[in-house]
Amino acid sequence: MNTIYFHDTMQGKKVEFVPRIPGEMSMYVCGLTTSNDSHVGHARTAIVFDVIRRIFRKNGYNVTYISNFTDIDDKIIQKSHEENITPKELAEKYMHRYIDVIQKMHISEPDMYPKVTDHIPEIVTAIETLIENGYAYESSGDVYFHVRKSEEYGKLSKRKLDDLLSGARIVPGEKKKDPLDFALWKEAKPGEPSWDSPWGKGRPGWHIECSVMALKYLGNHFDIHGGGQDLIFPHHENEIAQAEGITCEKPFCRYWIHTGWVTLDKVKMSKSIGNVFRIKDALQQYHPNVLRYFFLATLYSSPLEFNVEALQRAEKNVERIAISMRRFKTIVPRKTTERTEIENQLEEFCVTNHEEFHSQLRDNFNTPAAFGSIHLTLRELNRILDVQGTISAAVYEKIHLYLTEYFETLGFVDIENTTFLYDTEELVESLTNLAMLFELTIPEDQASVDDIVSLFIEKRAHARKNKDFALSDKIRDKLQECNIILEDSLGKTSYRLEKQ
Repeated sequence: MNTIYFHDTMQGKKVEFVPRIPGEMSMYVCGLTTSNDSHVGHARTAIVFDVIRRIFRKNGYNVTYISNFTDIDDKIIQKSHEENITPKELAEKYMHRYIDVIQKMHISEPDMYPKVTDHIPEIVTAIETLIENGYAYESSGDVYFHVRKSEEYGKLSKRKLDDLLSGARIVPGEKKKDPLDFALWKEAKPGEPSWDSPWGKGRPGWHIECSVMALKYLGNHFDIHGGGQDLIFPHHENEIAQAEGITCEKPFCRYWIHTGWVTLDKVKMSKSIGNVFRIKDALQQYHPNVLRYFFLATLYSSPLEFNVEALQRAEKNVERIAISMRRFKTIVPRKTTERTEIENQLEEFCVTNHEEFHSQLRDNFNTPAAFGSIHLTLRELNRILDVQGTISAAVYEKIHLYLTEYFETLGFVDIENTTFLYDTEELVESLTNLAMLFELTIPEDQASVDDIVSLFIEKRAHARKNKDFALSDKIRDKLQECNIILEDSLGKTSYRLEKQ
């Protein structure tokens, strides 16, 4: 069993993973609140934990992965009124739409999607236990968690009660004793969905659901709890307080992993302020492999800006991989057992790079570095193919095995057939023909759109330096006819591709 290291939010440092049960890894990740279509921030979290599960499995662990659906809360009730359907109908609608886009993104589904409304009896029992253990109290049909009774409250988010108190208040209509307390059970309002309880008809508060479902399906002290960084406080902090109040044991779970924020126009993406980009809309513009590359090209815990330039960079990188993989899969290996010296060098390089690939993923799930290993392998392969056109069957099989393993571990599907905003082969052909007009020579190893456009940009820069603005403008205009838009900024020229 290979050792895996990652950053644990609770300890605030990189730690070695030690499972509760040898050879097993249990993981709970907070899922979607089904009040609207999921946005690309949700996609990032789903992709990251999909890859984390794949990495653990690749390293010999049997993984149990649970992610919930919140199918009843204030937002769902409000949105159901707007759409003139029941909260249940609304929740089912957006659950199915989420699963649909997740499947289109080639994200493996969790082992289970538990829903809040299927666990009301367990939630009621858990709240009763919290009252019995002195951590909660009933107040005129509501039940609240008494935060000050939880001695270590704030240990995940590193917040102190005094600091929290300065911004806390009791909103009109709330019946809690302390501004810091939070609802475990809410008394039913007229026309709202409700369930029976010892405190009257009502429904659960938001936080209690995950504590109850994680304990039910994974047991106390399970291995990893994950979610977006925005859930650290108050949701995950409250989960810990509830679960440890229910079991009277610590810790609730052994490790905490959080994905970084996804920002839009430098502002954290949030449904509450309306600056969201839906997954379904992203899939209208970009292939799932391109989106997956975009999300994994930045370390999972770092903030990520969702913008066209970054997505185009991802598209260019996937294009390079796709071209190399098509070339690799169309060669006819030599059946002889004899190898050339450069084939031995290629195999030795790929073996070392294979070890490096998995070592990088075991070190804090470093997918950006893993992509580097993939690009290095393909670059070395292309170099050898440029020299001798093919390789022996034995070397071919080993490289094929490695590349297949790389893409499976990172969750890419049929990457050599990835489609783009444009027809890659057609665009390359158009640019190659255009290059002849400008007397540009394209080396055989520069067959990607990015590399060819770079030659045009260089030619144009030379023309502008010589004040040949007619030639400069002609290059710009001819590229625009190929849906390639040149953009000059701060002395540098970049390009973007317009959708055909």
